[in-house]
Amino acid sequence: MGSRSKMYHLEPEIKELLTINNFKEDFSTNDFIEAISSTLMERMKKDSGKVVLDPKPFVRTFEQVLEELQQLRIRVQHQCDELELGTQKAEQQYKQNIVNMQDAFKDVYQSYDSLETRIGDVGKTAVRIGEQLETLDKQRSRATESRDVIEYYMEFQDAGYSERLDILYYESGDEGQFKAASLARRLNSAAKEVKNDTKARVGIEKFCERFEKEMLEEFDKAYREGDPRVMAHCARVLFEFNGGSSCVQTYVNQHEFFISNMQTSDLSERVSSEDDAALSNPFIPPPEVDTSLINLYDEIRTTVQREVAIISAVFPQPALVIQVFLQRIFAQSIQDQVETLLSRAQNISNLAYLRTLASIHAATKQLVDSLKVYCEKARVQSTTNDDTGLVSVASSEETLDRCMDDLFVPYTEGNRYLYKEKACLNELFGGMITEFLNFMQQYKKTSARNQSVLTRTLNQISASTTSTILSPSSFTESEHPSPISATSAHGLDFPNTTTSAQQMQSNLIKVDDSGFYLISPEAILRIIQIHSEAILRCVELMNAQELSMSVKQLYDILLDFVGSKYLDIVLDEIYDELGGKTEPDLVCFPVISASTNISQLLQRHFQTAVVPLVIGTPSVHRDSLVNKNKFLSTLETKVNSVVTRSIEAITYWLNETLAKQKKNDFRPKDEEVVMMSNGTMPCVYSVEFLTKIYRAAIKTLQGKNLESYLLNVGSEFHSLLVEHFKKYYVTPTGGLLVTKDIAKYQEVIMMFKIPTLNDRFEMLRQLGNIFVVKPEILRSILSEGYLARLEPNVLYPYLEKRADFKTARLDRILGISVDENGSTGSTSHTNQREQRTNQRRSLFVNDNRVLREMMNTYSNKNDFLSSFHLT
Repeated sequence: MGSRSKMYHLEPEIKELLTINNFKEDFSTNDFIEAISSTLMERMKKDSGKVVLDPKPFVRTFEQVLEELQQLRIRVQHQCDELELGTQKAEQQYKQNIVNMQDAFKDVYQSYDSLETRIGDVGKTAVRIGEQLETLDKQRSRATESRDVIEYYMEFQDAGYSERLDILYYESGDEGQFKAASLARRLNSAAKEVKNDTKARVGIEKFCERFEKEMLEEFDKAYREGDPRVMAHCARVLFEFNGGSSCVQTYVNQHEFFISNMQTSDLSERVSSEDDAALSNPFIPPPEVDTSLINLYDEIRTTVQREVAIISAVFPQPALVIQVFLQRIFAQSIQDQVETLLSRAQNISNLAYLRTLASIHAATKQLVDSLKVYCEKARVQSTTNDDTGLVSVASSEETLDRCMDDLFVPYTEGNRYLYKEKACLNELFGGMITEFLNFMQQYKKTSARNQSVLTRTLNQISASTTSTILSPSSFTESEHPSPISATSAHGLDFPNTTTSAQQMQSNLIKVDDSGFYLISPEAILRIIQIHSEAILRCVELMNAQELSMSVKQLYDILLDFVGSKYLDIVLDEIYDELGGKTEPDLVCFPVISASTNISQLLQRHFQTAVVPLVIGTPSVHRDSLVNKNKFLSTLETKVNSVVTRSIEAITYWLNETLAKQKKNDFRPKDEEVVMMSNGTMPCVYSVEFLTKIYRAAIKTLQGKNLESYLLNVGSEFHSLLVEHFKKYYVTPTGGLLVTKDIAKYQEVIMMFKIPTLNDRFEMLRQLGNIFVVKPEILRSILSEGYLARLEPNVLYPYLEKRADFKTARLDRILGISVDENGSTGSTSHTNQREQRTNQRRSLFVNDNRVLREMMNTYSNKNDFLSSFHLT
């Protein structure tokens, strides 16, 4: 194989394919073989001029290629072995180097640890040396200062004065004065400690007095001339001399603000203000805070904004000076002004006092917020100008908050404010409720039991009122809200005949022509507005911890006056009135409407004004909700009782009216009179009465309440009529009167617009037809409409009242026989038909709600009250 390889030489192109570089990652065996084959094919074509397939060159070439590839593989393997061996040696050397480096690093670490320990020892030694040097320096400084003090003291002891100190003070410039201040302070301290050395002490005291006086004079002169540089120097010297208290007092005491013409004494000379009447009038919004206080606060803002910047630039410790300045403003100017305003307001009324207190508190809070902003700006500006003491925002805020708290503590501490607020509500509500109670005491229909309740309630109001009750009649006409007209809702008008009636004009309105008065809707709204204003004052003046309980107490007062002292009394009085044996008074309708409207108003007021302030305290919120729900539940129960009693009174009066029906009304002798008649008198009176009831009801009741009320009135009246027409004999001519009466009844009931009642009275109209038809067509009438669905026993009492009942043998039409005792019974001839009729009627009644209700005995006439709600 080797000899053949030597005899056969490969083409250069093929040899190039057998190099190591050709065998890389993208090497392809197919491409490799194809390249060798294509070279051989080209050579064969070149030799013979055409391609003749000869396998021998291919065999010899590929054998040679395989031989070359084998040799190439041996060489590559040899190189790989050499590289692996070299790599192993290098790896062993690398590992050895790592081990050697770790040993070296350990030595380095140990060296660093040792060096760090030595450096730490040196640092500690340096710190100790520094501390010792600092101590020695302080000792040296103190020794030097002590030596200077002793030397100056000895001069005072020998001569009573020190020439060197005077030279230092007068001739050494600003720093000399600063050093003189320091020496004077020390000398003064030393003189106080040394006994039996009067001469030195007197001399030092004289120098200190002269020094302070002259520096203050220089400070005052610079202040008047507006020279902040000199002021700052004097302030720095005086702060070094005695802490700057005299300098600060001079600056504050002689400030133009405190000696200006805007003084509280000017306000105290005024005994009244144009706002006094408005402050005492609960029916108009409270006026703005007094003009004098607004002007004062505006001047304070301007002054503080200017002076804070000056103080920050002048004084070494501006925070202290600003604190003194602000405290002086509050303690002198603001406090005197506030006390004067509140004292004057207290002499007017409780309401004036509370309104003034709340407005002052709100205005002062705005002032404090403005002053905090000015102090913040001064702190930022003084940051680059002063490194000895800056205006501290925290201290300024604390000072202002403390000043405001101290200003209002005498008026809000403990229960002082809330006591006055409750007294004011008792006073104002009592004044408005008392008008109504006084009317009720004079009301002729008031029972002895209710008179006792009125007296007790008036006594309670009188006991809870701490000052003279404010009467709305004391205000001028222009201060009153416009009264409602006589044609307004609820059919109410105003009394205007007597002096007492004129006084009631602002709060009470007359109910129709009944002579009964209620508190007007406008007055109720004024009560709510007064209460809302009290809550707003409570939010302004009470702290967060006490606010919820305070609001609850105020709302309880509102419920007590509106509920116990007004609505309960009104509803009890109307309930008693409805129990009489006369025509029921329609005043119950405005009372029911007023109760419903008031309950809705109080509910909305509770949700919007009370709940947001008490919900944060679950226990208080729960108690408030319980009290409110108890009030509404009690009110709803009383209203339902009045509604029930009113229906009973209406039913009684309708029954009394129908009872006036004469025995022969439906047996008239004059047919022409019958034809001209519009109905019998009981019918006319009943229709007129029901019309009044309907008109009064639609003015006051709404929605389901109105529908339920009219349904029950109509049902009761229907029940009365069903029994009423069983009592009177009817002639053919009288039957026309019956149908006319029923038509009138049906007409008035149709105004109610209730389908159930329309069906019932339609049945009554069809029932009335049996009195007018001839006997021969009666059977046809009874087999149609509602009458076909009624049992014969139900129809019998009406047919029996026909004048021709016996002569026309009408009992046969119904299939009912009359025994010897006059009782009715079914004949055997009609027994089967009656069973079929009863079965048909029973099925129809069960499927028809209207007839089912028509056939009952109205034993559940008050069930509708379960759906009669106030809200």
